[in-house]
Amino acid sequence: MTARTIWTLLIALAGLNSVQAQERTGRYYPLDHRKPLGEVARWNASIRPAVANYVQPVQVQLPSEGDVTFYQGSVNGAIVLPAPAQVGMQVGHAYRIKISNLPNHPGVELYPTIELLGRLHPPVELKEKYPVPVEITAEELETAINDQMVTKVIYLEQPQLANPTRQVNGRMHVESLGTQVNLLEAADMRGRPIAILRMGGRVPDAGSPEDQFYSTSPIILSGK
Repeated sequence: MTARTIWTLLIALAGLNSVQAQERTGRYYPLDHRKPLGEVARWNASIRPAVANYVQPVQVQLPSEGDVTFYQGSVNGAIVLPAPAQVGMQVGHAYRIKISNLPNHPGVELYPTIELLGRLHPPVELKEKYPVPVEITAEELETAINDQMVTKVIYLEQPQLANPTRQVNGRMHVESLGTQVNLLEAADMRGRPIAILRMGGRVPDAGSPEDQFYSTSPIILSGK
């Protein structure tokens, strides 16, 4: 695990240069980050049954303080943890979370989703020490607050394609690509896709506490 780095592909509505915007392979790739929530995770689990429902530690990281709420079907029984918040998520499932109590954005609540496509393979005794990091930056929070969509594909890079750039202050490497680029295909070219983060301005229906907006995927409290 120490020889490999968790990378992130970020799609954002920022100005992009022509090289980034035109990345294509010319081959057919069946999966796309724009598929409906949960579809990619279910497809991955169906073709890789050995990892389906594996409980993978996932850690949600915020730029500063804040709360992370994990849902399991409704607002009732939700799990609220301070950031960085770590829980176990099952491979092949999609999860709705809430981000709130942000020091620089009082009263703001955001409802990202995390779709878990794969798992990491650290030694068993180090499983909780090496969660999948889902890092949400201050810039991404601002983008979502302005009702724009942020999509990230988190992947484990191939050693032979490793970027020599060192991590700064433990932060993940982020590469911005054009909005028309299939992030899953781009991540697959660089390594092994692990998770998809989607974050925008969508909020739940206050009149429907059992709204399908809330994921029903099981959450396992982490023993980190």
